[in-house]
Amino acid sequence: MEQDFYKGFVYWVYRCLSTEVVITYRVENEVRHIHVYNPLWLVNYSAKDIECLFVNKIGFKAGDRDQAMQFQKIEKKMAKKVEKERKAHEERDNMLRHTVVQRMAAEEKKRVGENEKLRKLLLRKPKPRKEKCKSL
Repeated sequence: MEQDFYKGFVYWVYRCLSTEVVITYRVENEVRHIHVYNPLWLVNYSAKDIECLFVNKIGFKAGDRDQAMQFQKIEKKMAKKVEKERKAHEERDNMLRHTVVQRMAAEEKKRVGENEKLRKLLLRKPKPRKEKCKSL
């Protein structure tokens, strides 16, 4: 099945005579059609294609509403699934980013502590030494 048709998407429509959905899109100057005979075939498309079909509602005749809605329902379910996966991915990324930031802050705090110790040592006055040797 062709992928990434969302870039040149024109429309999608249900045809009652052939009981199929036809997705029409453009590639440069050429108009192409994808024929989908079963609603479950829509599951194989990429997330952006699914989002494109979800945003653009399917075209159909009044008498074919039930059949056309089967395709639209599958698309809604897939769009929800894609959205759920995207949110889970974002949460995981945020958690990883948060732990990286915490780790960097801890390392910075450790470096500042070491620098502070060195600064304190350098500020101390040296202890006066007594000479143990007698001069002749």
